[in-house]
Amino acid sequence: MVRLKKAVIVGLGDVVWGDMGAGSYVIEALSQENLGMNVDLADIGSEVLNLEVHLYRKDYAILVYALARGYPGGHISQLAYQESLRLWQGFFCGGMRPVYERLLLAKRYGVMPPAVTLVVIEPQVVCYGLGLSGKVRPAIRKAARLIKKDLERRGFLPSPPAAPLLRYRLDLLQMTI
Repeated sequence: MVRLKKAVIVGLGDVVWGDMGAGSYVIEALSQENLGMNVDLADIGSEVLNLEVHLYRKDYAILVYALARGYPGGHISQLAYQESLRLWQGFFCGGMRPVYERLLLAKRYGVMPPAVTLVVIEPQVVCYGLGLSGKVRPAIRKAARLIKKDLERRGFLPSPPAAPLLRYRLDLLQMTI
């Protein structure tokens, strides 16, 4: 029996800290899309203790979270995770350090997917309260589109059907009249 390729998108962050909950909002936006049976969504918030459970038997994982790195609010970075690069420790600093540790643990357990992508959204407002700032709100849908394109490119989603050129459709219409 052939096992289908599976992907998981994991939203991280705490929605009660404003823009820091961006990962959860991206998962909510993606839940409104038709992603098919090969893509799982997991909104684990700030509870990363079971992250490796969501990575088990997956061929690809996308981790989505907010991290202040000095860019303007709403800036999106999409980066391939490579644990050998010291650069990644900077992406898992502060409150995201437990995520980095869980990824190392997943590798040790042998449940780390062969490919992992980080989608990082720059927060504008980090304070206690629900909701997103004006700069991060449009970044949620943009991140969801970016993730869908990545999944299509990697073969987890079917490519959208090609629409014929407008000129071609007009020629067909004239022929049928």
